[in-house]
Amino acid sequence: MSQFKVALLFFSFLPVCLFSCTEKFYPEIDSDISILVVDGKITNESGPYELRLFRTVDLIKIDTLEPEANAEIVLKDDLGNSELFQEIQPGVYKTLNNIIKGTVGQTYWIEIETATGEKYESTPEKMPPPFEIESIYGKEEEVIINTSEKQNAVKIYFDAKANSTDANYIRWEYRESYEWRSPENLNSEKFTENPSKVCYPVTTFPLVNIFDASNLNLKFVSQQATTTIYTDEVKLLYSYLIDINLLSTSQTNYEFWEKIKSVNFSEGALYDITPANIGGNITGCSEECMAVGYFEVSSSSKKHQFFSDNNFTLEFAKYPVECERIEFLMAEGKPDPKKYHIITTRPAGRFATIYVVRRNECYECNVVHPANKPSFWP
Repeated sequence: MSQFKVALLFFSFLPVCLFSCTEKFYPEIDSDISILVVDGKITNESGPYELRLFRTVDLIKIDTLEPEANAEIVLKDDLGNSELFQEIQPGVYKTLNNIIKGTVGQTYWIEIETATGEKYESTPEKMPPPFEIESIYGKEEEVIINTSEKQNAVKIYFDAKANSTDANYIRWEYRESYEWRSPENLNSEKFTENPSKVCYPVTTFPLVNIFDASNLNLKFVSQQATTTIYTDEVKLLYSYLIDINLLSTSQTNYEFWEKIKSVNFSEGALYDITPANIGGNITGCSEECMAVGYFEVSSSSKKHQFFSDNNFTLEFAKYPVECERIEFLMAEGKPDPKKYHIITTRPAGRFATIYVVRRNECYECNVVHPANKPSFWP
């Protein structure tokens, strides 16, 4: 998961009553103060569970974060169990001993102590019942690209259902992968040590996707959108895979993501620059301990689905647009050989040359794409 990018941080914090801090501090945060950023969750899936800690730097000049290393983080539940997170790389922590497994109906929280002695805690949250993904399907639609352009496409949706009235809020994440085959051949030239003609690009979509089902008597949600595949793409030419993780969350967590989405004009992601008041569930135990972010307690339902162009009536591209020939007019030098293969050249006057090129991945896809199937590919 990517790092947070936070520009102006004026966060309000939620009350915490079950922790070791004798007094909570809810600070007014200036935009140029270094703050701890917390990003993690526990689900009803088996661990390890992951948590990331970062420290904001100069928020006016820099929009990146620095890892917060050597912290002590404890995961706790309402049954009296506890488990340490172990740092696997700077700022990235995981539970490794499987002492605690997320269970629907149980309450969880974390306690953090940094290397400098600062202490933080998350609000205890009960894990809600899950929504189960019932189906994933594609619909052929005409998509508006801009005011003057429309394009046919397939939009991928899912339906989900919960068996409990205590399941009220959902958030979903999704990623895609597909089989890419380099369409061109070369007799002798090689761009990589072990050329591959078949690769598996992976895209993880960072958008915030949420739905409030609290007013539904029957906990069934339909036609929730994920990605769009346009007819000028070759994603469906062989095998296309979409993998969806549906999270049943608390109302507080839903409101947290709702604010992030709203301040980023409905296209927001957690790691976009966020100029607004966003209340997380992390609090510090003193005036010096300032933190933002969320430790999420959610139940999870995962499902994947394969598609190809045979599933639809639309005609999709058979040749990738990125492999069309490109012309460069250059007075000096040549196109970067790490990116382009020169097909032909011809003079353009006395002092320039026109290079006709094609991208290297059109011959060896592993120049830019993984040659192995990703771990979530069945």
